[in-house]
Amino acid sequence: MADKGKQVDTSQVPDSDAQSALAAVMPVIADLLETGTRAFALGEWEDAIDSFGQLASITEQTFGSESPRYADGLVMYGRALLQHAIEQNALLAEKTLADAATGNLGKEDEEDAAGVPTKANINFEGEPDFRQIESLALEEGASSKGKEADTGEEDEEEEEDDFAAAWDVLDLARVIQAKATDSKSQLKYAETLMLLGDVSMESENFAQAVKDFSEALQVKMQYLDDSNRELAELYYKLALAHEYNQETARALELMKDVQRILGNRLQIVEASDKEEDVAEAESLKEVLDDVASKIDEWKSPQKPIDFNAMTPEESALAERAKVMFKEAMESGKINDISNLVRPRRGVAEGESSGKRKPEEEDTEAKRLKSNGEVACEEQQS
Repeated sequence: MADKGKQVDTSQVPDSDAQSALAAVMPVIADLLETGTRAFALGEWEDAIDSFGQLASITEQTFGSESPRYADGLVMYGRALLQHAIEQNALLAEKTLADAATGNLGKEDEEDAAGVPTKANINFEGEPDFRQIESLALEEGASSKGKEADTGEEDEEEEEDDFAAAWDVLDLARVIQAKATDSKSQLKYAETLMLLGDVSMESENFAQAVKDFSEALQVKMQYLDDSNRELAELYYKLALAHEYNQETARALELMKDVQRILGNRLQIVEASDKEEDVAEAESLKEVLDDVASKIDEWKSPQKPIDFNAMTPEESALAERAKVMFKEAMESGKINDISNLVRPRRGVAEGESSGKRKPEEEDTEAKRLKSNGEVACEEQQS
């Protein structure tokens, strides 16, 4: 088996030797693809990052830095980086919520954890945007406080680096894919733009997300019909980006397109008596109900919580809930997940050091596809 890190230079050898060298490398590529795909499907993001990172490197060395195979490897690598960053951010959020409930956060951070809206609150469950700030006992003084605050800042910085690394890798794939003009390559290009939009949404860069989703939509509209659920998903993502960019009117217009496309698909499957189409029709009706609820929500946005306006009874109830949660934590009935927050592996030298603030993944758009999002695209033969 060929050395994974050794470049196969086929330009300086006879054709027969070049074919032999390629034949030696292909099993390595196939093994990395299989290993990475399996790890991704199981949610083992660090293993997927390792496999896809090596895959991207070896495909670049073998096929060149402008090859579609290299771009495919970069997309797989960037997708794994994005999912790993999202998972780490979610674990950190859960830990911070537990800290807030047990009285381990300062007043300002308790308000954040209690649900004070921020522009980065990109989800339907209402989970707030958290920051990890460790508290300290009064007798430990300012020195201990400084050390623990530094720990929180380091964790947040690592997450921002994960999102920045995902952006850099996916953006490189975008540049390569943009040069191809066939329909298959263009659809891959649109998928990469969507992933870049996802990174921007997680990073609170909503204007950039609007740009990437809009460009992806223009590409997909050329190749997909007006009843394709992929288009509905993309319209929804674009609407969400506009909504969080304080452009609610435009977001509501786009949601009408989501309803239109899903309605078109519903008409098609309702005309069929196939079992799978009957099941899809029921699923579509549920999604359409969710879309209608989201439209109503955007038309009548929730008002920020005014903690100063709470009645004595409401304050007492909130305090009691806090005590009960603390007792549950101390009794072991609620697991402490802080040990699950794994350290991030270092970003390779040369990758961007730009900082982006992470945010939890919005999962609703995934329901708009009939079979869900494919974890990894297969390598071109």
